[in-house]
Amino acid sequence: MTMLNPPDPIDQTQFTVRSFRRYTVWFFVAGVFVFLIARLLWIQILFPDSLIREGNARVVRNYHFEPARGLIQDRFGKILAISVPVKTVDADPKLIHESGTYTNEQKMQQLAALLEIEPQVLYDKLRDPDKRFVNLKHYMDTDKAKKLISMQKQGFILHDSYKRVYPTGEVNAALVGILNGEGDGVYGVEQSFNEYLTASETTKLAHKDRYNHVIEDLAIVKQGTAGGNLMLSIDDRLQAIAYASLAETVTERRADGGSAVLLDVKTGEVLSLVNYPSFDPNDRRHFDSKNAKNRAIADIFEPGSTMKPLVAMAALEAGATNWREVFNTRPFVVDGKTVRDSHRMDYGTLREVIQYSSNTGMAKLAQRIGPHKVLDLMMRFGLGHKSDSGLIGESAGRLGENRRFWSEIDKATLGFGYGIAVTNLQLASVYATLANQGNRLPVSILKLREAPQSVQVTNVREVRRMQEAMESVVTGGTGKRAAINRYHVAGKTGTAKIARNGAYTDLCMTTFAGFAPLSNPRFALVVVINSPREGSISGGGVSGPVFSEVMSNALQLYNVPPDRDI
Repeated sequence: MTMLNPPDPIDQTQFTVRSFRRYTVWFFVAGVFVFLIARLLWIQILFPDSLIREGNARVVRNYHFEPARGLIQDRFGKILAISVPVKTVDADPKLIHESGTYTNEQKMQQLAALLEIEPQVLYDKLRDPDKRFVNLKHYMDTDKAKKLISMQKQGFILHDSYKRVYPTGEVNAALVGILNGEGDGVYGVEQSFNEYLTASETTKLAHKDRYNHVIEDLAIVKQGTAGGNLMLSIDDRLQAIAYASLAETVTERRADGGSAVLLDVKTGEVLSLVNYPSFDPNDRRHFDSKNAKNRAIADIFEPGSTMKPLVAMAALEAGATNWREVFNTRPFVVDGKTVRDSHRMDYGTLREVIQYSSNTGMAKLAQRIGPHKVLDLMMRFGLGHKSDSGLIGESAGRLGENRRFWSEIDKATLGFGYGIAVTNLQLASVYATLANQGNRLPVSILKLREAPQSVQVTNVREVRRMQEAMESVVTGGTGKRAAINRYHVAGKTGTAKIARNGAYTDLCMTTFAGFAPLSNPRFALVVVINSPREGSISGGGVSGPVFSEVMSNALQLYNVPPDRDI
């Protein structure tokens, strides 16, 4: 019988080592799990602030949103300037390349058409695959922006913005003004009231994705404010009428330009202020800064015979003449120069001197009383300083009141409006004061709730007699073409030669200034045409018809009762 060998006895030492290793591994694994759980508990539950900060640093951003700039409206609420929401489009060229869009010619053509840029321009802007930012378009309609994102979700970044739109175009362009690339007003009302119209931006905290799109608004860091709205005194209906009439006359007469200002006699509000030529504020491709200037308040000119009523008023006020005096109005020589009339007359009363615009009669009056009495009255009527309309760029004009020496020819020519310079707005204010029985009101470009305080600047009785003399200018004098059916009109023509390079040229500044209806004046209007070259060059012949058309429409639109039978 074969006997089997018994098994080797177990090595107790080897067993102990193996058990130790196994327990050590399990202990280490358990320790790791305990550490991880403790760490997670620590950073996510007990003290999560650090982790939140790290996460927010990657997805939470401040972004700025600016409310709309204020509206500019006419006196009846018609919008003259408005900020329309649009999108600014930026791109990340790297993401465009990574998405394969850059090499997709058909898609690039579609994107270029949507962005309204040439395909080659789009290729050039996105050419560098390492670039992370490029601007593609400043103003894009919101509907087109949505379509852009639906076509290409990666690589385009949209920002909220505004585009300033001017619904009335060139009619109000010089008055309203425009914005520059920084969104600040330049020219006109936009510049003059820029601080009031400008909005202050709101800063918000938000979650954003990797494409810079806002996922969720978290908080408002800084609350902004919308821009203030302006209601101008302007009546856009009259603006359109005056602009069309002015444009037609300037074009037909081959003139350099023109302006017209219509004031409400009872309040001092500017109801119409237009210039021609103008510009399209919605199309900057053909912008000319010369046409952006508001010539009605910025350009000064010698007013010519439109100053004769003031010179006569100064002489009456000084007691140097009366309405019965008869003047020798034949040509005469002063300092070697001949003073003569364009409308020949030998003798005439003060009324006839005004009616037929006699230079000789007014020259003799101005010499008789001296320049200082004349200039004093002119300053009381508002000449020689700004009208305080609030419009930036307004000129103060020039009176020369500080001149130490006046030659006899200077005194004489002052009598018919030479040697001084005014703006159209200033002259309109003068005639509004004459229409208002010598009560001077401050000029306002903003709609007023009530009429401001007026100042009586001269004798009411003499003003009324001057109004009658000025009516004769229209009924039978130099201003017949300014007449209006069924209304008594008072006014004065002006035809002043333009001085250039120290000498007077053959070109003239033609003016008609007046008011209506005479029985109870409501509106004062001044029309100025610069350098007409075709046909008549008299103030009555060139500016008179524009006055008649604009004033007639104003009287009808405001239902002013007629004061004269046909």
